[in-house]
Amino acid sequence: MIETEGAVCLIWEKLKDFFDLHGDIASTQEITKRINAGVRFRGTNLSVLMLAIFIASIGLNMNSTAVIIGAMLISPLMGSILGIGYGLARYDSTYVRSSAGSLLAQVIISVATSTLYFSLTPIDAPSSELLARTSPTIWDVLIAVFGGLAGIIGVTRKEGGNVIPGVAIATALMPPLCTAGYGIATGVMAYTVGALYLFFINSFFICLTAFIVLKIIDIPSKIERNSVEFSRQKRYLMAFAVLVTLPSCFFAYQSVQKNLENEQAKIYIEENFKAPPRLAISYTLDNEKKMLTVFTIAGISEDDLTVLTEKLHEKAHLRPFRLEVFSAETVEERKKMEAMIDQRLSEVEKSAIPSMQEQQTVTALKSAREESEKQGTYILDWNREARIVFPQISRIAVGSVHAPAGTGDKSAALSETQIAFIYLQSDMDEASRARLTEWISDKAKNRVEVHFLPEVSAANENKGGTVS
Repeated sequence: MIETEGAVCLIWEKLKDFFDLHGDIASTQEITKRINAGVRFRGTNLSVLMLAIFIASIGLNMNSTAVIIGAMLISPLMGSILGIGYGLARYDSTYVRSSAGSLLAQVIISVATSTLYFSLTPIDAPSSELLARTSPTIWDVLIAVFGGLAGIIGVTRKEGGNVIPGVAIATALMPPLCTAGYGIATGVMAYTVGALYLFFINSFFICLTAFIVLKIIDIPSKIERNSVEFSRQKRYLMAFAVLVTLPSCFFAYQSVQKNLENEQAKIYIEENFKAPPRLAISYTLDNEKKMLTVFTIAGISEDDLTVLTEKLHEKAHLRPFRLEVFSAETVEERKKMEAMIDQRLSEVEKSAIPSMQEQQTVTALKSAREESEKQGTYILDWNREARIVFPQISRIAVGSVHAPAGTGDKSAALSETQIAFIYLQSDMDEASRARLTEWISDKAKNRVEVHFLPEVSAANENKGGTVS
């Protein structure tokens, strides 16, 4: 037992030596000099901040990650936040007030600058980069904690290194302020509140980690405080940290749930709607209304709809969801589907806060709408003419699907494949099938992938429907 305890103590001492922060620590004067340079908010720092805000706003507006990263690299926002932590660690209330005042001025100028930009830009649609800064989660808290630790450790080393620019990128202090300005410019205050909350989270935890590290390395205090006062300070900071973190935990839970639902929906579509005759044009997942809507080229039977719903509910996170299937196989079904799409698009467009998922929903709905309109030019002509020449035909369903061009490059353009489902009421020989395939390709002025299927009985058929 004694030997085990000795071994544990030895390992602990080795670990402390391994992670010791005192070995290459800079002098107090050097640390103070670096902190002071970051806190100073006039002249160069002021000019660089405003330029960086303009650059970041343009990057968010154009959805350019590279431009946003460039703006974060030159942003001087980090200095004032570390200054507050430095002042708290030294019990220097004057320094805390000075740093806090500098940070407040930076925030006001940043938001005002971004508001000005977004008030003037002709592109006012929210990009995915903008929307990503409106709902902070616990992951943002963790990034701020680890980033803050890296930042203050870098500042307190003899060789400062290039840590601060990396921390500025990781913690993303500037984009939330630009997003807040966008919210003010567009009148969507939910954006502003969410973005400012994200900025506050980042700032608070960078400040907190700076305070902790500076206490660990025993930065000299301006005034002496006893252990009781220090313990009380720690309790206050920890309690405040918990309160700050709670909303982000709720947002994180919602985000995880949506991601799990979206991922299972994707798997479900891959398993059940990627082969004829159940071939999906597109699909939408409404996490709020618990509805999965699938747009198919060909209609499905009532029995198939029941089976598909049972398979849907086999997915743990999709059990509360209803399945809704639409096709544009006939003129009537096409009009019904288009009316539903128009209604959904109207609902989404009326949303005060269009999320990334709602934008994806709009894209999917518009794709289905365009496909329906395209099919409409074929449905009547092809069915009327083909059934005269080939009396074995019951009906024809037409559509197209999009897939990567097969180059292996994810950024490559999608290739479009036109597909026709030929439902036969009686058998058709191979020669007639080949002739019909050629006839359809000539009509479409493009190669069409043709599938021959037996017609199902009218009693069991349902071109579209909903099952709970």
